[in-house]
Amino acid sequence: MIVNTRRLFCRLLRTLDISTVCDVGSMDGSDALRFRRMLPNAVILALEPNPRNFELMAVDEQLRRAKIRILPLAASDRGSTAPFFVVEADYSPEGQRAWRGMSSLHRRADASLLAEIVQVATVRLDELLATESLSNGPIALWIDTEGMAFEVIRGAAAVTSAIRLVHVEVETRAVIGPSQRLFADVEQALTNAGFVLLATDQPRSSVQLNALFVHADLVFANTRAILFWLHAFRLRRIVARALLPFVPRALARALVG
Repeated sequence: MIVNTRRLFCRLLRTLDISTVCDVGSMDGSDALRFRRMLPNAVILALEPNPRNFELMAVDEQLRRAKIRILPLAASDRGSTAPFFVVEADYSPEGQRAWRGMSSLHRRADASLLAEIVQVATVRLDELLATESLSNGPIALWIDTEGMAFEVIRGAAAVTSAIRLVHVEVETRAVIGPSQRLFADVEQALTNAGFVLLATDQPRSSVQLNALFVHADLVFANTRAILFWLHAFRLRRIVARALLPFVPRALARALVG
């Protein structure tokens, strides 16, 4: 089913009693702030390896007041260091968000995009959560890591039983790096770990899309609530698209989400 997966994820944080959210590839902390509004008492970790983004987040008063823990780490399937390819962008609070979020552990084919290469610390999420005494859950993962989703999920293997909800940006073609793993790999890894695909925000044929997975046990235990929100957001999308020709463009974008 195609819905606004960001909004559905936020709604399900409460439904599934999430106590820890990992915002992996946070960029500017805006999603972490959304999660805080839904979960006033949860632990929210924001991982951002791009040093330019991290510097802005470290002095952001909104993040400080919301008690978002900001970590200069790249989630992967091993704890080590790795080259991180920083994309040229306007790294100011007013800079275009799309470009600020394109840096990656993968080197992009277009060399003109590269601003610099820096060494960053990489971490397995299961080891990080165990160190923070957060590995018993219930946990939700928000993953936006520019081609590294498969490695992030593999690096959380030891806490799979505590993870209830996974929102992940994926690609169906290797548009970020030639060695990146694709949507099919991510879906298979999560299916093997006991998750089911609940929704996407674009057709599965899209080059890039967001996918929302829920642990199968939770689907059975919370069928009524999950189906309610799933169909509510589906209906919202249908109605919004029907209204698109008749409302101002800005309002139309807000309705579709």
